[in-house]
Amino acid sequence: MSSEHIAFTTALWDQPHTLAQAAVSIRASLDAAQLAPWLPGQTVAIISMGASSHSANALVTALTECGVRAVNLTASDLFDAPKGFEPGDHYVIVSESGRSPEPIDVARQLAVGNRIGITNFPGAAISEVIDSAIGLGGFPDSPVYTVGYNATLMAYSALLRAVGHSAAAIDEAAVPSMVADALAGYGQSAGDLALHFAGVGSVDCVGRGYSYTSAAQSALVLREALRIPTAAYETFQYLHGPMEAGKAGTGLVVFGDGRELPMIASQVAAGVKVLLVTAADDAALSAIAHENLKIVRLPDGVERFSRAIAEIVVVQLFAEAAAAERGLTIEDFLYSQNDTKIKLPVQA
Repeated sequence: MSSEHIAFTTALWDQPHTLAQAAVSIRASLDAAQLAPWLPGQTVAIISMGASSHSANALVTALTECGVRAVNLTASDLFDAPKGFEPGDHYVIVSESGRSPEPIDVARQLAVGNRIGITNFPGAAISEVIDSAIGLGGFPDSPVYTVGYNATLMAYSALLRAVGHSAAAIDEAAVPSMVADALAGYGQSAGDLALHFAGVGSVDCVGRGYSYTSAAQSALVLREALRIPTAAYETFQYLHGPMEAGKAGTGLVVFGDGRELPMIASQVAAGVKVLLVTAADDAALSAIAHENLKIVRLPDGVERFSRAIAEIVVVQLFAEAAAAERGLTIEDFLYSQNDTKIKLPVQA
């Protein structure tokens, strides 16, 4: 068991190889598990912190499409729950490190039998509080999570197939090649995006459905990597007031093909620097062209979890280039906390 960290750039560009390993590990974990089906009328509760909480939005979206009730719970919100409180019939406890104390503490109080853990290190402390483990493969990741985040999205897809909802799943084995194509294709424009956002002092990130997952995680990645204020909003929530902060000197990253497009016009006109990540057609995009708008087109047919993965790869590349443009190195955090991870046992 290890929690080794590697450089952001290394983790980013090694993703095709690492995700291929993760797909094998995820499949082996689920082959060994005996999981009860998730049925309409039951509630699936996903419990996590940080980047894992952002990834969980995609699982909630998928389950909603399947007609299964699901809730994305920040683990610390359950600290004050009364003894015996069961917010779900099935639980997904997510911690890439396997050492996040908040979801582990909460899972310890939940009924035994239906606690599934998704983690990069199944032998870590999380092993004490789960009944089945989906292991991502034990690979090193960057402090600003990259590959582990995408591997978690792959694990959600495979898990859905295992519990009777294959209609919402993707082909996890195809993800590594898709990510390789994304790195090759979008990497060429990352420098232009960094220059487009030069001088921007804050960034909002907006999307809905699977793309709300991308918006939430993008806000975290850009906040950690560029050390500027960021915020994430669901598309229709953004229309209800938050977009009032848009002005020259601010940035906006938008994911989507529908209501997101007309929303952009007022923002670019106000001087906001906008990045749109979309699968919309040329006609729709030509109608919103503006010097303050940069567009990254997603490949046709990329949907559900695959879309969320492709979208965040765009932002990972953008973060790498923008950090370099600002003279920053995406490695260690400036502010370290000694209680956000359970300490590893001392090796004899």
